[in-house]
Amino acid sequence: MPHCVRSDFCSSHNMKPEILILGAGLMGRVAAHFFIHHPEGPYRIRLADLNSSAVDDAAKWLNSDLVETMIVDVRRDDALEKVLKGIRVCQSCVPYFLNPAVARACLAHGVSFVDLGGNPEVTDRILSQDKEAKEKGVALIPDTGLAPGVTNIFAMELVKRFQVCDEVHVRVGGLPQHPEGRLKYAQFFSIHGLLNEYLEDAREIHDGVEVKVKSLEEIETLHFDGVGELEAFITSGGTSTLPRTLLGKVKRLDYKTIRYPGHANYLQFLRETGLTSTRALIFGGNTVTPREMLGSVLDETLPKNAPDRVLVRVWAKGDGGREEKLELNALSDDVNGISAMGQMTSFPSAAIVRSIYLGQIPPGAHPQESVMNFETMKSELALRWITLKS
Repeated sequence: MPHCVRSDFCSSHNMKPEILILGAGLMGRVAAHFFIHHPEGPYRIRLADLNSSAVDDAAKWLNSDLVETMIVDVRRDDALEKVLKGIRVCQSCVPYFLNPAVARACLAHGVSFVDLGGNPEVTDRILSQDKEAKEKGVALIPDTGLAPGVTNIFAMELVKRFQVCDEVHVRVGGLPQHPEGRLKYAQFFSIHGLLNEYLEDAREIHDGVEVKVKSLEEIETLHFDGVGELEAFITSGGTSTLPRTLLGKVKRLDYKTIRYPGHANYLQFLRETGLTSTRALIFGGNTVTPREMLGSVLDETLPKNAPDRVLVRVWAKGDGGREEKLELNALSDDVNGISAMGQMTSFPSAAIVRSIYLGQIPPGAHPQESVMNFETMKSELALRWITLKS
């Protein structure tokens, strides 16, 4: 089927949407915005969620007749079959534990699938379906977004610039533009996911071997123009499939989260006092873990909807000491009301969906860094005024 290149053709009302976005929350609606405002589109999309008020709210915000809305319970096969009808690519913006069922349904109905990830076991399960995906002629790409996500693609691009690449370092942070309080932080995504990143072990490559390392350690200082001095420390989840992809190619791979100075120290204090423990305790006859309680308290007390920025720095060394670097500093889009985190999570994922839609990614279950073209991603981000510096 020809892809959309002309606005008058694409927005014709008799065309049915071939791109499905599951989940009408923050990330889903921003992904929808990417497609209906794409300079080489626009693209009609189907936006579906179990929560009718979330769908209505998103449709009202998007304010476009290019959006077809549906209510769907992704836990039901019959509902998934209905929502996948006529669809070529599905972008899943639902919680990670629902993705295996969605990916299975997409496979069964010959629909390509991209998700926002969030869990290494789920990512492994989806990647294990490579053979079936090739047989069905569809692409499955899990764990897309910011980090893991577009940073994997940046890292892979840098490795390719060397004959022998020795080391790759990835630094990423979503930060409030105007930090408050001792943590100097605001809430940009799930607190549960944030605590997992801070407290679970990270996967890295040391001396050519994949290893697990403790989070919140190895605090370093770094500097970004226009922002000033910052810190970075080890967190889990950010490398995703990279250790597997780069094993045998590099001697060292590490990933750290960027925060304002002092943040890691307070997190280490919470860990030392047992407030991040997952051991159940009894309070007034009720069972609760300190980590659950901490998550609830942070959810209530951390500022929300604060103007934010996303900082990314990826650099690599090799060929006898030569260094290559990619860097960006994305700010919240106040004109369209889209946070920097929303842009840097949803847009790269949607760019991969569009590449699949245009036939630029082959069938199979792939880690994004092995199939998504760096120059394509760079130009997609540039279309949204997000520019990369070398």
